[in-house]
Amino acid sequence: MEITTGLSLLDWFIVAIYLLLCICGGYLLGGKPQDARTYFRTGGDVPWWAASFSIVATETSLLTVISIPAVAYGGSLVFLQLVVGYIIGRILVSFLLLPAYFKGEIITPYQLFEVRFGLGFRKLSSLVFLITRLLADGIRLFAAAIPLKLITGLDYPAAIALAGGLTLAYTYYGGLKSVIWIDVLQLAVYTGFAFYLISFMAGSIPENPITLLAAEDKLTWLVWPESWSMLFTTPYTLIGAVAGGIFLSMASHGTDHLIVQRLLACGNLSTARKALISSGFFVFLQFALFLSIGLMLYLVYGGVPHGELGLNNPDEILIFYVLSQLPSGAAGLFVAALFAAAMSTLSSSLSALSSSTLFDLFPKLSEREDAMKISRLTMVVWTLIFVLFASMFTDTDNPIVELGLGIAGFTYGALLGSFFMALYSNIRSSDAVTALIACVASMTIIIFYTPLAWPWYTLCGLLIFAAFALSSALTRTTFSRT
Repeated sequence: MEITTGLSLLDWFIVAIYLLLCICGGYLLGGKPQDARTYFRTGGDVPWWAASFSIVATETSLLTVISIPAVAYGGSLVFLQLVVGYIIGRILVSFLLLPAYFKGEIITPYQLFEVRFGLGFRKLSSLVFLITRLLADGIRLFAAAIPLKLITGLDYPAAIALAGGLTLAYTYYGGLKSVIWIDVLQLAVYTGFAFYLISFMAGSIPENPITLLAAEDKLTWLVWPESWSMLFTTPYTLIGAVAGGIFLSMASHGTDHLIVQRLLACGNLSTARKALISSGFFVFLQFALFLSIGLMLYLVYGGVPHGELGLNNPDEILIFYVLSQLPSGAAGLFVAALFAAAMSTLSSSLSALSSSTLFDLFPKLSEREDAMKISRLTMVVWTLIFVLFASMFTDTDNPIVELGLGIAGFTYGALLGSFFMALYSNIRSSDAVTALIACVASMTIIIFYTPLAWPWYTLCGLLIFAAFALSSALTRTTFSRT
């Protein structure tokens, strides 16, 4: 069954105007960065609330809008357990890792490794970051292509290329500052529309939705593991989800340049700390909002499987409702918000990847007089890489948010372990390199060949890194004494 768009001329007009405003706004709000440093970091004058909203939009924008309702539609509110861990993890990062980023003038967090472990390890850690972001954000780009495919009838590769091209249109010129302010705009637009969507659906559901949802066990959000094996093999149990959320958030918000880049744009530790901690509470509210949409859709469609609605995967269910039920104009605004939110998120990735490529992998290029030109060229290259890579995920049957978070497990534990060991241990560069390589290899085996649930990946990787690093240091010390 093919989904017909049902978009009127008014809808298409709104989509076109909105995308044009986002592209022009991103270009104008970015100002005219004078060099590669301001292009990728801004002048350090971004207010805490703007950085906070930008963090929220970057990590949960299109994935939240599309996939979180699908999680609730097929399950319940148990995803909120993970978000509780997100809040705790950000608080820990703000005191354990964040202060180190404001002790000097840095562009990427991996510059800290050069002082502690040498340039080689800085490049290696940056390469790990680039691979992680390519894997995870390839899925984000696929997420952006879902509404494009449903609306235009384009196949996924063409839709992915269109989303990537629109993103590059303003990222190329504006730099990080324009990206942050467009993030703020998109957060306001699609969050406001989410409230409208709930109020619209309320008119077509039974009078006692709470009673019906409770009877179907859809309002459950705290789940205790029934056994020790379930604790480590089921994604959404209280202990596993909260613990997983803590360490996943510590890795993503403490070591991932995608988020750290926004914190550095705040200019000082106090402002960055406010932005980071507040973003955790904003994320909780936003996840609750979009989970509620999934529950409303469950009532509207009677909880039938997505296949019975003629959909290819559960992530299409919200788009299906929007295109078939919303009135003229409203559907166009929602679709436009989806597009723009996807562009905003992807532009964040392009900025982070390009800056890490330039300053970490090829630092000599950042010192050249034509560094700005090289920076923008790097943006183009990464856009092309994303467009080609995103096609790998077009056949997934699982909610893409879960797949995206699971992919981070390959490397997040190694990155988090590297930072903790760099700041709070006396291991050498050779120990860190050994641990990093061993950790990534070990996590690959664990992810593919064990039933361990994905929320545990980061903690597991952290423990593996620490074990290899400390054993390497101990072995080296033992042999040096003999």
